[in-house]
Order: sequence, then structure tokens, then C-alpha cells
Amino acid sequence: MLEYLIKDEIVDASDRLAVGVSGGADSMVLLWALIDKQKQMGFYFEVININHHIRGTESDADSMFVEEFCKKRKIPYKIVDVDVLKLKNDEKMSVEEAARLARFDAFRKVMKQEKLNKLFLAHHKNDQAETILMNILRGSGIGGGAGIKNTNEIVRPLLNYKKEEILKIAKEHGIDFVEDSTNKDNVHSRNFLRNVILPQIEQVYPSAVDAICAFGERCAEMNEFIVSLVSDEFIESTDGAVLVKEPVSGFNKMLVREYFKKAFETLGVFADIESKHYLLCYELFSAEVNKEVSLPHDVVARRTYGGIKITKRKDLEFNLNEYEFIKNGTIQFGTDYVIKTEVVKGHSVEYEDGVLFVDLTKVSTNAVWRTRRLGDKFAKFGTGSKKLNDYFTNQKVEVEVRDTIPLLVTGEQVLVVLGDDISENVKIDASTDEIVKITFEKI
Repeated sequence: MLEYLIKDEIVDASDRLAVGVSGGADSMVLLWALIDKQKQMGFYFEVININHHIRGTESDADSMFVEEFCKKRKIPYKIVDVDVLKLKNDEKMSVEEAARLARFDAFRKVMKQEKLNKLFLAHHKNDQAETILMNILRGSGIGGGAGIKNTNEIVRPLLNYKKEEILKIAKEHGIDFVEDSTNKDNVHSRNFLRNVILPQIEQVYPSAVDAICAFGERCAEMNEFIVSLVSDEFIESTDGAVLVKEPVSGFNKMLVREYFKKAFETLGVFADIESKHYLLCYELFSAEVNKEVSLPHDVVARRTYGGIKITKRKDLEFNLNEYEFIKNGTIQFGTDYVIKTEVVKGHSVEYEDGVLFVDLTKVSTNAVWRTRRLGDKFAKFGTGSKKLNDYFTNQKVEVEVRDTIPLLVTGEQVLVVLGDDISENVKIDASTDEIVKITFEKI
């Protein structure tokens, strides 16, 4: 009986578990352990098998092996098909990373659909050692040195067992399993570590796997302490962007790294961010405003007036639409603004934030509302004409915001920057007969 592999503290009778089963030795030993533990505790579990379709008919055969095993024992199961090679090409990532992302996306979808609250996976001690080594070689910090972590939602009961121990358990209990032929392909970085590097290390250091994992545990303890120092006071998430605020620039570099790491994770980026990328972000604190660096997964870090803003880069969608200027009425400007214009008497002019007044007779009949374009100029009230971009810089308007602000324009001359300022050319004076009040709502 294998229930001893599943500790009482990691499972409860009320749990509804998802179990990732590939059909390999590790996952089949885990599955048998859960079958035995279920008899003892009575929790519910469901098998999820992911068919990556990387190995053609061999992948199908592995999924069929899992399906027949579950059918024979009346175990609930789901076989999920994913196209790893398409994901690899679309997202320009390695096969290993594409497979990992596809796997976890499939797990999440099934768990949500079936209302499953924990995911059990069959990673073992050798997997942990390989992961720690890979992270170190990629330039990871203490967080990567901690390796694979158990959480409240993702549990790996075999993490303290070596591969040889798992194979021994499978043999002793007559547990059938399938072999993945790609595990012998040393083209993949993890396989190269597993099949070539680690065995050579173990020839000199027989306890290498145990030592690497012990190192990982110490890294995990240190990382937990450092992460506890990260304060929400200095990080702000809004509209698909995360701002690491200016005061962080004066913190210890190790702590600064954790702020950036939290920013990346908030955007859903958990992999491929290495030491060199954290350094690029840190160096932005000393750069001029609006300087930016490109990072993996289409992430961009930009120096702003308030700190370093981390966003996912999107293809710029230039708004070429123009909206007719009307002296009385309401227009919807794109999907973001509703602009209201109203002719008022002189005694009704009361200045307040976001409310602007212009002399109607000075607004050309061909004036339109649009967003900025190359060559736009603005004669700010009380000053001479200058490039609109220089005006935005003086006003400390963030780069990504500039392309969204509605402007009232004649040709290349900007008459009104909505909610902010008017041009010298449309100001009210003693001879003004018709005054237009301009207000707006942001949707």
C-alpha cells in the first residue's frame, strides 16, 4: 500500500483534487498512492492527461494507456489535446516552455470547469535538482535557486524522493508505466542536464542531488524573508501596467529585484526574466524620462516621472478617426471619451479643473477632434508656438497616454488639449461674442 507517500497534512477529506498523469513512472506511482489514500480518507480526485502531440502516435498511445487505466478502475479523467508546436511558433519560445505553458493552461481550465481545488503533480527530487541548476545557469537569483515550490494549490508529494527510489517503488508494486522517448533527446536543455551533466557530477559528488536540493531549501528560506520586505506602498498596478515607484531606487539591489519580480508576475510573466533583465530595469532609475528597454514576452520597462513602469507592449493602434467640432452638443470620441460643447454667456464662465472655454469665432470651420499626429504644434496660452510633443514633455504626460488624448485641431495647429489647456489662438478677450464651454467624461 502506497498511501504513506501522501502525507495527511497535504490532503483533506473535503478536497477535490486534479492529478496530472502522463503515464510515466513518476505520475503512475503518484496515482496509485492517491488511489490507496482515497480508500483511507474518501476525498475526490480526477485524472488529467495532457496530449502534447509532439511525438505523434506515441503521444496518442500514452494518452490511451492512461485512459484505459482510468476506465478499468472507474476513475474520473480528462484527456486534453494541446498544440505545443503551434504555441512554440506563435509565441517564439522553446518547446519545453511552450509545453509547460500549455500544460498549466489546460490544468487551470479543467480545474475551473470541474471545481477542483488542488493540483497534484509528480515532480521528484531529481527534477528539483535539475530545475535549480537550470535556474542558476540562466542567471537566476535566490528565488530561482529555491527551485520548485509547493503551494496551497499545487502539491508535489514526491518532491523528497529520488527518481531511482520511485522506479524501485514501481517495480516492487508491479506498477505499469510508459516511457517517453523524448526524455533521451539531449537537444533539450533539461534532458542534457539530466542525462549528461548530472551523472558526470555524481561521479565525483555522489550526493550531488541531495546537496543541490538542500541548497535550494536554504535559498527558499532566504527568499521568503526578502519577499516579506516588499511593500504594496511602493508598487502600483493600473490598466495593465505596474509602476515600481521612485523610492525603490534607493533600496538594496536585492530588494529592488523583488519589486521588479512582483511587477512581472502581476503581468503574468513568470519565466525567462534573468539577472540581466533585472539590471536593465534597475539602470532605468538613472535614465532620462521615457527611456525604455525591451524584455522577454513583449514586456517593456519605461522610465516615467513616478518610477519604472512595466507593461506588455501592444502594437500601436493609431486613431486616424476625426470627429466634427460642433458648438452645441455631445460626441463620443472613440471608446474612451464623451466630449460636451455648449455656447454660454460671458457671466457663465467659471474656471475649474478640466473645464475649458474658447472664443467660437476664432475656431476654424474645418476644426476637428482627433489624437496627435507628427508635426502638430501648440501655442500654449500665454506662450509661443512649440511642438506638441515638447508641451507634453513639459506637462510630464506619460508617453503611452499622449496617443489617447483628444485634441481640437485645425491642420497641424492644436487649439485645445482636452481637459488641460487652450491655445493662445482661441483665447477669450474683451471682443469675444460667442464662448464655447468644453467639458468631458472619461468612459
